Amino acid sequence: MDPAKTAASFKARISPEVRALTGELIALRRHIHQNPEVAFQERKTAAFVESYLKQLRLPTRRMAETGVGALRDSGRPGPVILLRADMDALPVTEENTHSYVSRHPGVMHACGHDSHVAMLLVAAKVLTQAGLPRGCVKFCFQPGEEGADGGGAMVKAGVMQDPKVDFAFALHAWLPLDAPKIAVLDGPCMAAVAEFTITVEGVGGHAAYPHGSIDPVLAASSIVLNLNTIVSRNVNPLQSAVLTVASLQGGTAFNIIPPKVEMKGTVRTFDKETKKLVERRLKKCATGTAKALGCRATVEYRHMLNATVNDSRHAGRVREVARGIVGKRNVVDTEPSMGGEDFSRYGEVAPIVFVYLGARNEKKGIVYPHHHPKFDLDEDVLPAGVELFKQVALNFLAGKWVSRE
Repeated sequence: MDPAKTAASFKARISPEVRALTGELIALRRHIHQNPEVAFQERKTAAFVESYLKQLRLPTRRMAETGVGALRDSGRPGPVILLRADMDALPVTEENTHSYVSRHPGVMHACGHDSHVAMLLVAAKVLTQAGLPRGCVKFCFQPGEEGADGGGAMVKAGVMQDPKVDFAFALHAWLPLDAPKIAVLDGPCMAAVAEFTITVEGVGGHAAYPHGSIDPVLAASSIVLNLNTIVSRNVNPLQSAVLTVASLQGGTAFNIIPPKVEMKGTVRTFDKETKKLVERRLKKCATGTAKALGCRATVEYRHMLNATVNDSRHAGRVREVARGIVGKRNVVDTEPSMGGEDFSRYGEVAPIVFVYLGARNEKKGIVYPHHHPKFDLDEDVLPAGVELFKQVALNFLAGKWVSRE
């Protein structure tokens, strides 16, 4: 299929300059899709992004090993907005059959990051050609969003400074949402992420003589069951939390009670107090249950990411912009996701808004969820994403962005 001939399956108010770049936009997305790279291995992707930006005569800076920053300066004093796209793919073998499938077995853009890069590159072109009213736009092409905290690495490398960012904006192609709907949440939209490892130690022995051992398998099993009471019996029902034990490893043979069992899992929360509560109860539950069964449990608990929380004042303005692009009825509410997103790192420095761009289309068979081997997205929605990047930036810089309390 010729990207330039892709027909839109819905109506959106797309400016002529963005519409004229639709073919290029889709070609960029497909090129990146064919050449995926996992977290902090995005060397070719970063070089491709740099080459494109240098053609626009934008100064670029390599950051956090495989991240790229660029600056469009109006030359007039004013606010600074950062627009972010994540670049990494996943260790997934693609099962699609379209003409632009991944050229690298075992690696696939199965979360839409290829489209994020393409949309932000084209937005950079449009904003470079446009006259900025004042201030600056920072373009942030981030590595390692998939569990590697590339956002934290970019912030540590200084992407939010020199000049200091006043507001950061990102969007995510979202398969739970039909194209061309856009969801802009007030407050939390992605969960805080924690990882835990619980090691249960007992006394190994022969499985035929359990009375001569202290069985850590039994203790670990009891811990799993008891951990699942924390959300149902300790967390306020009006708050949200997920606690999942996802790995349980122990033993080497059918007739040997092992001396040790290890389990791993994750906790997801939005509220800070709930976050503290679950950690406290998990540690007490694990150690207490093990002790009651004669074993010893040690807990390693690691906070990976804070919740991604939209600034409600800025979210209202983004919502107005989105309505002007896809229409009022297509700007919708949706549930916050219990998934994690390291865009929260930018929110530790400045106000942020993170938007869901609907990309599901049942008529085209685009229904598979994120991280699935047959994941795909409706490319017809990509110009709306570029338009959103462009208009959010221009409105913010023009001072049409008076924060409302």
